[in-house]
Amino acid sequence: MHRKIFKPLLLIAIAGLTFIGCKKWDEHNAITDPAVDKDLFQQIGENSNLSKFAELLIKSGYDKVISSSRTYTVFAPTNAALAALDPALVADTAKLRMFVGNHITNQSYYTINAVALLRLQMLNGKYNNMLGKKLEDANISEADKYAKNGVLQVLDKMLPALPNAWEFLEKSPLAPAKQKAYLLSLFRNVFDNTNAVQIGVDPMTGNPVYQPGTDSVRTNLFWRNVYDIREESKQYTFFMLTDNAWDTEVNKFKPYFVTGTVDSTTQLSSQEVVKDFAVEGVYNPATIPDSILSKFNTKMGIEKSAIVQTIKTSNGIVFIMSKLDITPKGKFKQYVIEAENYRFQSADRRGNTYFRDRFSPVTGKDFRDVLVFRHGLALFNLNYRLNGVPALKYKAYWVAVHDNINGLTTTFTQKLGIGSATSAVLPYITVALNNFNEVYLGEFNLTTYNPVLDIYLTAANNTAEATNPIVCDYIRLEPVL
Repeated sequence: MHRKIFKPLLLIAIAGLTFIGCKKWDEHNAITDPAVDKDLFQQIGENSNLSKFAELLIKSGYDKVISSSRTYTVFAPTNAALAALDPALVADTAKLRMFVGNHITNQSYYTINAVALLRLQMLNGKYNNMLGKKLEDANISEADKYAKNGVLQVLDKMLPALPNAWEFLEKSPLAPAKQKAYLLSLFRNVFDNTNAVQIGVDPMTGNPVYQPGTDSVRTNLFWRNVYDIREESKQYTFFMLTDNAWDTEVNKFKPYFVTGTVDSTTQLSSQEVVKDFAVEGVYNPATIPDSILSKFNTKMGIEKSAIVQTIKTSNGIVFIMSKLDITPKGKFKQYVIEAENYRFQSADRRGNTYFRDRFSPVTGKDFRDVLVFRHGLALFNLNYRLNGVPALKYKAYWVAVHDNINGLTTTFTQKLGIGSATSAVLPYITVALNNFNEVYLGEFNLTTYNPVLDIYLTAANNTAEATNPIVCDYIRLEPVL
């Protein structure tokens, strides 16, 4: 009897506790701040400390944007923060919209969630970095204020819409003239069929034929080959040299780019110098390291005393330098040619060509080489091509493994032809039995810059099966500096 009474009472008690708990949870989650019923512009308009920014919002037309149903975060500078705003900017509609748009971003961003760096795209297309209660150099003095359509963050500093690194180079009088002139000379029309209009097909090749003028774009070679430092979503450190420093660096590399004309030598040397002057990421002037590796793995020596000026940009930082130490030894790397990746054979001997997978007891690693056996031709050769080879002395090496090829126990010779298959610059070298070590072939000197340099792996000048195979794992050319 007591058990029958107890069970209903227990259920009633549980239900009552559940009701009380739900009520308290609802009260806990209820936002009673009347500001959440107001949109961002209403909140800003009612804050006397933000009256100047409210006026700018109206003048720029952004008041209507942040009054809409879409979600935004507005970083509003205080009146004090806007006291130094240039009246000329306010009078220029385009510049004003760019400035105001630099304080508004889509979506809601809260300081409590910015525990790692956030790169926020603003409505003007620029980006700002947010970390905790900081947006760029500004402190967020009043944080995470809810609104009906987003979040309001109050700043103690305004955020000017800065130029990106390329805009600085192109438009700022602070940009050193000679490096600027060179980079601006690199605009070219390059093939790009993205928006091309096809008007036919070439009957000989089967390739599409495009309407003239639609299959190319105007671009800058620095953007294509190094970094597009216009890109706002990424951050770069960009180095510019004062005019005297630029001349010093360009002249330093001219001996390696000797051509038929002074102008082309200067052009090539300038290209070699500038290609390392942009790196991804931002280096703080106070903590920049003594050396930085470029995109092309070139070591740049950084002397803080040589930093003439530091310019913050919307996508990173520009250092104007009176010196940037890069040695030729750091610039010019070795060439390693995988022998199986040849361009062509001097005669079609595909049926006599083998790509072999081998294990090297010297390196402890697997490798693949090429073997051409029983080809029956004197001076048979494989061709390789290197592009943009500086005027330097080079030491040549290869790994060529003769591991009793097809039961052959006698040695044979082969050579490296520089420029032609029969070149006598390097001698024939005996390929010893079962030698997995790198073999030194000799050295050769290029006195002029080579836009293309052909290299040949050449067999003996006879047709004897036992003495005219060619075999190679790789060829290595090491600059002598």
